[in-house]
Amino acid sequence: MEEKERRIAILLSHEYPPYIFGGVAVYSKQLAEWLSRNSWKVFVIAGKASINERINMEKIDDRFTIIRVYFPEIPPRWLLYTMPAKRCLEMLLTRDIRVVLSNSPLTWLALKDLRKSKKSTSYITVFHGSIHSLLAFFHYAIQDDFRNISLEELIYYAEAPLINHLTRRDLLVSDQYIFVANHVITEFESLYRDMARTIRHRSNVIYPGVDYDHLVQLRRSMEKVEKDKIIIAYVGRLYYTKGVTHALKTVENLVEEGHKRDVELWIFGKGPLELWLKCYVKRRKLSQHIKYFKFIERSKLLSLMAKYVDVLLHPSLYEGAPLAVIEAQALGIPVIAYDLPWAREFIVDGVNGYKARYPDSIELAENIIRATRLSTSGIMLSASKYDRKKTFHALEKHFQNLI
Repeated sequence: MEEKERRIAILLSHEYPPYIFGGVAVYSKQLAEWLSRNSWKVFVIAGKASINERINMEKIDDRFTIIRVYFPEIPPRWLLYTMPAKRCLEMLLTRDIRVVLSNSPLTWLALKDLRKSKKSTSYITVFHGSIHSLLAFFHYAIQDDFRNISLEELIYYAEAPLINHLTRRDLLVSDQYIFVANHVITEFESLYRDMARTIRHRSNVIYPGVDYDHLVQLRRSMEKVEKDKIIIAYVGRLYYTKGVTHALKTVENLVEEGHKRDVELWIFGKGPLELWLKCYVKRRKLSQHIKYFKFIERSKLLSLMAKYVDVLLHPSLYEGAPLAVIEAQALGIPVIAYDLPWAREFIVDGVNGYKARYPDSIELAENIIRATRLSTSGIMLSASKYDRKKTFHALEKHFQNLI
């Protein structure tokens, strides 16, 4: 009992449901819950406290506590989060904390004055990707598609020098690094060439986990609805770099080609391009082919995917380890994406989807038709390596080795 009580972990993540903007939030939640069920005492420092409370404690059970802090709802949220989060972390570090797990670029900001005082604690940073991989696409968009770049995205790209500086600091202050995919660690070794040897020595590549058995069972328990159309899903925030503009153009190509089977695009997500989306659909007379769900609860999303969706269209320009893609594959749904470094790691042509040359939306459209003929069981099997029983167990074992 005493040994178990010493296994205490802190997870730093400003994105944590219901304060959620993407896959990092889901990753943080699933990992925190996993650790708390496996004999770790877990504290999560996250966003979503009200302005009146400033700090709100949610004690889930004896081994799991969420501490929510308040910060203004304006970009850069992650930077504003670190100030109240640091104060909470300072109080928690008076306990026998064994592991502090942080999502970059938060580590150095939260630990810069605390690192030396707790030498017995292991500090681990999770790297989900690099802003630099998006900059080339940003330059392309500025020239050819500027109207579809939101102010929030412009602010984010303007932060690139700061994020680069803080990421380097994260690398310097952390004892170990977790990269969510092989292509991410390759990017970092290229970006920070002077630290390439350190990155390789201190790193582990551990994919995010999905509840694979649940997803497979969900797919098998829900008989696909017979229909005379192909249901295509887009799951993601409505940002330019997530590919929503490419998704609309792809479906438009399918409609113009007049395929024997009708097509319908279901869009799940919210974001600054929502107005553009509505205007585009109206201007191009695509309303009968587009259904916009906005943001819906995850369990409902997965049920709709399992029951109705034939293909996931994911023309994102950059991903670390995309949960939407992994979950779709576990449900037996093929994925269509551009042939970019992230996609080469997660999509095998003819097995669990197809890749098209960027930025060829016509080829994306052709691949959607091809993908409907792929084996459902083969697609599901390809996702088994992302089973959280494997990935999160590997991460937990890594923690144990450190302490």
